[in-house]
Amino acid sequence: MYGKLGRLIAMPQRKIICKYGPTNSYIVSSPIGDVEIVSCPKGLHSVKQVGDTDEYFSPDTRVNVDVKLQLYKDNGYTYKPALQCVEWLQFYFKSSVDQLKLPLLCQSIFTEGSFTSKAQRVLTEKVLYGQTISYKNLAALCGNEKACRAVGMAMRNNPISFIVPCHRVINHSGNLGNYSGGHKNKIKQWLLTHENAIP
Repeated sequence: MYGKLGRLIAMPQRKIICKYGPTNSYIVSSPIGDVEIVSCPKGLHSVKQVGDTDEYFSPDTRVNVDVKLQLYKDNGYTYKPALQCVEWLQFYFKSSVDQLKLPLLCQSIFTEGSFTSKAQRVLTEKVLYGQTISYKNLAALCGNEKACRAVGMAMRNNPISFIVPCHRVINHSGNLGNYSGGHKNKIKQWLLTHENAIP
């Protein structure tokens, strides 16, 4: 669906069947553009900024985090993790997430025992708001400092942006590195600046 200026207006994606129940999708406004949240009753499946690149990236800190669209109407209880995510994002963009617990993540998105899942979990637990870590140091925290490329792939395949904070992983040299396969590097820089992790 297209709006003024020919820009794509995001629509919630189709329902996904999870062993914990069907998912619901939400399109949420934010200072860095629309974000899509997909959740089943047990936890989040994905949190991603809408759009494949940062070509039209135009942040506006006056924009509040609010639900714009959702695939199915909800009673506010069935998809509670999605609503917790909206609340978390509201706090995140006000720089006060320390006051809030992380939304629940659906366990079905993790492959138990895989390096990718380990890297994503360790990152979420160890690298907090306002901090950064190198690919090499994150690999070391996961038990194999030579697994830098595997860490890079784990970050690229991360389905839960912001909450599993792959934007906080940078090159050992201090260079910010890529975000979303190099397609959203402006957004990575904005997020790290917002968190006061870089000047």
